[in-house]
Amino acid sequence: MLGAVRKAIDWQWPMVALRPISGKYRPMELSYRRDPYAHLDRLRAQAPVYYSRPIGSYMVSSYAGVQAVLRDQRFVSDRKLDTSFRNRMTYKMANFSPKEAAAFDATLTAASAEDHLRMRSAINYDLSRSRVEKLRPRMEFWVDRLLDRAQERGSMDLIADFAGPLPIFIAAELLGFPPEDADKLQEWSDSYIVLVDPLIEGAGLGRMRRAFHEFDAYIGQTLRRKTAEPGDDLISRLLERQKDGELTELQVRTLTLMLVVAGHEVITNLIGNAIACLLRFPDERERLQKDPSLMDTAIEEFIRYESPIQSAWRIAPEEIEVGGVRVPAGRAVTVLIGAANHDPERFPDPHRLDVGRADNKHLGFALGSHFCAGPNLARIEGGVALRRLLERFPDFSGDGAALKWKPAMGLRGLYELPISTGAGSR
Repeated sequence: MLGAVRKAIDWQWPMVALRPISGKYRPMELSYRRDPYAHLDRLRAQAPVYYSRPIGSYMVSSYAGVQAVLRDQRFVSDRKLDTSFRNRMTYKMANFSPKEAAAFDATLTAASAEDHLRMRSAINYDLSRSRVEKLRPRMEFWVDRLLDRAQERGSMDLIADFAGPLPIFIAAELLGFPPEDADKLQEWSDSYIVLVDPLIEGAGLGRMRRAFHEFDAYIGQTLRRKTAEPGDDLISRLLERQKDGELTELQVRTLTLMLVVAGHEVITNLIGNAIACLLRFPDERERLQKDPSLMDTAIEEFIRYESPIQSAWRIAPEEIEVGGVRVPAGRAVTVLIGAANHDPERFPDPHRLDVGRADNKHLGFALGSHFCAGPNLARIEGGVALRRLLERFPDFSGDGAALKWKPAMGLRGLYELPISTGAGSR
């Protein structure tokens, strides 16, 4: 009986005692989906570091704790080193083929430190601020094209009609895919959501595996085409690195695939979450509309307030102490970025949206060696999208009190967000 009870609750493992946690991390609950930060506030106050049996990970929720883990180079991201029962069962249930397993183990989040550094180096140029700035005219083109369609109808689902397709068009421009392939690129990208967040409706290993083989075949065709006719795009430069022996073909394929998937979900959520924030905080919306020069700080505040990336994980290859709690070797640590970005110890009045917030050193893109590869792309593309939408539809309206948030652990985003373009659209 006692064993069954213990399996049903979370336990903290401090240096000196074992005690149950009442303010537990429960992302599956509807109340958490609607307002995760109330739950995370209680968790942070009671146990900023604790072990969650259901999650199979040590949970870190304070700003100082999350920052410390992300900066600590002893932590790694190789999930194969996670010895927890939950992780072993997940791998067993997935039953990946050798080809599938090799591809997933070659992603930036799972590669060895040496491979990770080599792969990051290969994409740094194309994701640098100066290089991304050169894409701004193409961003404006696709933004206006999508907004033109919305203006004709007088309304749109912000996610399905704008925030969802836009990052795919830009990823195609960046990588060198034909824009007419955007629909199938988006379908494949959507199918990978199970790798990032298995709670999201529609996520599933079967769907992902079908998408992997279709997308991988498409990438193979693209690589052959780019080898014969290289262009001024990221895929052509990755092939040059492969030719010079810096990257393997597997790494080129995996980087190409994951750049589409990761950029799509994060930027879609950034744009959707930002508009949701403006609907919920009309005074801040008016402030931003009256002073468009605040857009850069507003983007940072949207990322802090409704972080598109809510959590990240690391593995302790050796015993490491975090906030007075010993993390044994081979155990996972989940850093709750959304909780850290609402920590009152770091952010005054953290639950208030402030589009002019100063000293906003949020952790929305993580830190350290696994700092998000595409913050420049997210910031610039998000800024272009929001600025043009506010310019063209200054009177847009929607229901900020009836938001349909996805059930998620690692991400924060909306299923849909219906809006009217308003009478003053132009």
